[in-house]
Amino acid sequence: MNTTANRPRSDLPTVLMHWGLVLALMVSVSTGWRIASMTDSSPLLRWVDVLLLQGNVLRWHFVSAAVLTTLVIAYIAFLVKLGLGGRLTLRLSALRNPDHATRWAAINKLIYWVSFGLLLGAFVTGVMMYFFPGVLPTNPLVRIHELLSWGFVLYMGLHVLAQVVMGGVRQLLKIMSPRMAYGLGAAVALTAGVAGAAVAYVVDRGAQTTLSIAKTDAAPALDGDMTDAQWAHASEVVVHTARGFNLGGTGEVDVYIKALHDGDKAYFLFRWPDATRSQKHTPVIKTEGGWKVVESNYFKNDENEYYEDKFAVMLAQSPVAAGNTVRLGPKPFSDKPGPSNGLGLHAATDGSLADVWHWKGVRSASIHQFDDNYFGDLMDAKPGRYTGGYTQDPKTGGGFDQNFAKIPDSEYVTLKSLPKNLATMKEAMGHFDPDPNVGDDGRFAMAKADTVPYTPEADAAIPVGTVLPSVVYDKPFEGDRGDVSAHAVWKDGWWTIEASRKLDTSSPYDQPIVNGMFMWVGVFDHNQVRHTRHVQPLKLQLQ
Repeated sequence: MNTTANRPRSDLPTVLMHWGLVLALMVSVSTGWRIASMTDSSPLLRWVDVLLLQGNVLRWHFVSAAVLTTLVIAYIAFLVKLGLGGRLTLRLSALRNPDHATRWAAINKLIYWVSFGLLLGAFVTGVMMYFFPGVLPTNPLVRIHELLSWGFVLYMGLHVLAQVVMGGVRQLLKIMSPRMAYGLGAAVALTAGVAGAAVAYVVDRGAQTTLSIAKTDAAPALDGDMTDAQWAHASEVVVHTARGFNLGGTGEVDVYIKALHDGDKAYFLFRWPDATRSQKHTPVIKTEGGWKVVESNYFKNDENEYYEDKFAVMLAQSPVAAGNTVRLGPKPFSDKPGPSNGLGLHAATDGSLADVWHWKGVRSASIHQFDDNYFGDLMDAKPGRYTGGYTQDPKTGGGFDQNFAKIPDSEYVTLKSLPKNLATMKEAMGHFDPDPNVGDDGRFAMAKADTVPYTPEADAAIPVGTVLPSVVYDKPFEGDRGDVSAHAVWKDGWWTIEASRKLDTSSPYDQPIVNGMFMWVGVFDHNQVRHTRHVQPLKLQLQ
């Protein structure tokens, strides 16, 4: 007897689409969970962490979602063209049929329809987050999207079980035994899938908002006051950013942006609401045993309480999420150290460079600049914190410094300098409220000119309980690191930053501000790395 000829078999187009869906679904779930783990510390994700992909998961998540959508379109076209809708026709009465085969065939179709519901839910929530950010609250959408992914895992288990109960292992293996059939249907499916992918690509590119950079004959004053007449001639765009920490618990904030240029420099106006002016950038406090840093997780590069407000701007040539520079996971590069916070690293591994301007509410704000940084090639590993391809533009002078050094294997730190006049410094800093959610009116940084080198004798005169800033600033950065001037003001629950930079600095560490360049922004509400983010970039257009 020829058992091979009698075993259940499936047609080749169905086999290919089935395994394509399985692979795309596995990639989508794994990368989605990795993305979720950045903000979700639930035990479920910790248990499956070893199974999650690392590296360029943002891009692979979007690619897998596009592949899933393409394959679903292709399969629907395949069924319609060949009149095979019976494969999915569900008669609820069959669920109670006494015949084992009939009943389980109906149960299997019901499980199929559950998967269709999961796919539809994932598609709708994904589209809302990707193409319509801010229309609905992001966190609930993310939660629903994540729960649907767990539903897919349950579905796959139920699907395999139903196949086995229906016909044993032979039934299960039929999807691995293709037969040549339905060639015309395969051609129709392929055409429909390619057409769907093309439409998705066009829609994706069309979702990018243009930031028009208006021409001006006079530069606005960089003073944090947006009432300059020049700004009235610039159109404003609003970027909805989400998934940050703090920010009233929602993690969402709209950033309002205007831009001008005079043919030599570009000028930017950034505004966003923030209920508190947070200046407590890891201050130091004197205890009976010595100086300690006031922090909750600073030394693991994940401080979310005692930190300054920050704002980041990134310019890149690639429109892929975050300029194609994000690599997530506790060890995103097998031959490099992992990040100390386990979240991921920034690097441009394709030979490109992303220009990053980093405004820091205590540090760079004290010298009225953005800290000019970049994401480039992976750097060599050195002792201390490894940052992948993220580093600062070179400088020739100026800047700011951290005023302490951690004592190895100790909870204490040593200070590098002390204030010349303790009373004057304390008056400038104002009252220190240990509640990280309470804003600050004072200045939590010391000018270098107002400090003296640390000595035990000078330290002895400082009483226990004294709180000092941990930042000492000098003159503005000189060299490439000081290319971006900025002045920020917090007033009535809003931050306003006015900034300027030459359109083309001719620096190998910068991107020129030209037509077609892409921009992202991120808000840090008194946290070290947990900034808000958005997927679709702004596309720059000089007028």
